[in-house]
Amino acid sequence: MNSRFLTFFAAGLLIVGSVQAQCPPTLTNEKLHGILPVTNQAVTYTDVVDCGSASQADLFRRARLWLIQSSHSTNDVVSLSDKETGDLVGRMTQTVTLPRTEHSAGGLYTFRYSFIVECANRKYRATLTQITLEEPGNARSTPIEWYCLKGDKDLQAIYAELDKQLKNTLARFQENVKNYKTF
Repeated sequence: MNSRFLTFFAAGLLIVGSVQAQCPPTLTNEKLHGILPVTNQAVTYTDVVDCGSASQADLFRRARLWLIQSSHSTNDVVSLSDKETGDLVGRMTQTVTLPRTEHSAGGLYTFRYSFIVECANRKYRATLTQITLEEPGNARSTPIEWYCLKGDKDLQAIYAELDKQLKNTLARFQENVKNYKTF
């Protein structure tokens, strides 16, 4: 019985290994599958914005407010909020819905990512990184750099929509932090 288990386990490892080998990450012009920007072997979005005369404390307050108000999932958390250094770090959720077509089964994909904000010298740097796919019923998440689908067109459609949504997140963040409307 024990040798059967080991044989089955070894065969499972070979199958998993062969699946990964059939779908290695493809980098084109420093972008994963030609879509998602890669820095230091990780999909990463970075935006550095000069906010004119706003102080570090004010930028930090604006960023913290936006981050909390933009949280839509109970899984979204802010794990670091240090007004002394001007640093905010949180894990956020982004959902991508791929519509069903005659060529695609469609689906709902939930991604989690780290949202890092550093405020200093009247500027902020916002970084979205450590993006993972959260699979229902699976306790583990898959780093986006290793996520694989049978259909490359579906993968590109998911990545294109995720790219659009993450860029939109950074744009909304900039609009609300840089152009904050006081009361």
